[in-house]
Amino acid sequence: MRRPLLAILLSASLLAATAHAQSVDVVPAITSEALALDQVHLVDAERDRATAPRCVRIERGLLARIAEAGDPGCLQDARRIDLRGRYLMPGLVDMHAHHTLGPVEVVHAGGEVVVQALPDDAIAAHNARRLVAFGVTTVRNPGGDLEAAGRYEAAMARDGLVGPEAFDAGPVINNASMPGLAVAVSDAQEMEREVAAQVQAGADWIKLYTGLSPALLQAGIDAAHRHGRPAVAHLESIAWPDALAMGLDGIVHLMPLSPDLLEAPQRAAWQADSRGATWSFFEWWEHFDPDGPGGDALVAAFEKHRPVFDATLVAFHAAFVQDQDNAYKADARAHAPSRLLSSWNEGFTFAIGWEPQDFVRARAIWPKVQRMAVRLHATGARMTVGTDMGNPWIAPGISLHREMQLLVEAGVPVSQVLLAATRNGAQALGAGGRVGRIAEGHEADLVVLKANPLEDITHTSGIHAVVLDGRFLDQAALAQLKGE
Repeated sequence: MRRPLLAILLSASLLAATAHAQSVDVVPAITSEALALDQVHLVDAERDRATAPRCVRIERGLLARIAEAGDPGCLQDARRIDLRGRYLMPGLVDMHAHHTLGPVEVVHAGGEVVVQALPDDAIAAHNARRLVAFGVTTVRNPGGDLEAAGRYEAAMARDGLVGPEAFDAGPVINNASMPGLAVAVSDAQEMEREVAAQVQAGADWIKLYTGLSPALLQAGIDAAHRHGRPAVAHLESIAWPDALAMGLDGIVHLMPLSPDLLEAPQRAAWQADSRGATWSFFEWWEHFDPDGPGGDALVAAFEKHRPVFDATLVAFHAAFVQDQDNAYKADARAHAPSRLLSSWNEGFTFAIGWEPQDFVRARAIWPKVQRMAVRLHATGARMTVGTDMGNPWIAPGISLHREMQLLVEAGVPVSQVLLAATRNGAQALGAGGRVGRIAEGHEADLVVLKANPLEDITHTSGIHAVVLDGRFLDQAALAQLKGE
């Protein structure tokens, strides 16, 4: 039950061929056959409990009836699937998934060195299947190629590609360009033209980036709103409270690396010794107190403005432990697209240039990151869950489960993490009336778990089945989607 295609639909030949060859036979199309998921416990994160066994009837991709287990009206003329001892929750939402992104490459063109991150349709198809296999039924792409997004939509609509519904931003708008990922603007007029062009091409969000001046950030927010789109930003030098006061709708990454959030002595010390680049991921935190004035300012701004926020802890934690063999590398070896994995193994990571002592320092500040995550999740902001998929060591699907585990390890209540990964994400995308909850009339995007995730967040990765648009994907179908 996909939303109407917004992006420009160009030729889908490469992606269509890949999708048809590898996934068209995995899942049947939506049919008139009703399904009855019987004897299943519903995970009710809003009330922090699992229900007694229920029967959930699905008709034409929608949740038609939720009743007591064995209810005759639920079972009538339906294919009954006995899910005794299983747990049903809404499909997961990854709010930070660059699902069409290819590897970052350095190429020589016309005598110049160019850094680019071009889209890759085969990677998009690979990601799509594995996202669904791990229960991710909706994604937000916060920056990418809109033509590639259109080809992805076309492959699902025309050629049977199994993948999550995608809400897409266009190329990130910055003060410097990167072919495939970022476009540069230098004044308000260029900002207006770029935002208008992206909206015309189908952008659901406008993504603003850290190199913009305060004036251009404000111009981008205003232009997005004039065109009826929310603006989300990755920010460093501009303090988040200042950006939210400008009307910014969303922020990504728990890396608020602004000097304005440090007290004067700490700011001077950081600026004196800072090496910049990704060393700031831990050097800034060494001078920041999440329970001090800067932390209080962030909490107050989140309470007042209630932005959409995804922390992407997994992307940074993977960098902080990159000097060791770890679960993120194992996930990437098993599930990441081969071109991306090769790029990461060959040196493109967030820890380029780090020495052994840098990893020690990075891990030492991790409790501060955790503490700030807990404080922000306790606010009334629209907290969601994202992974930064497409970047080093982030594997499609499974990394969302790692992100949820990191949030719980930090101290965020399990029920709040589950809501962030389902209901909150759907609401932030403007789709809360049809996905993100188990409710009659909602679309049947669901995950069947082997055990109760409210008791242990790691149970979200114990997937028994996935329901995508009312289509029941059993263990065999999920294994095929993973390429097993």
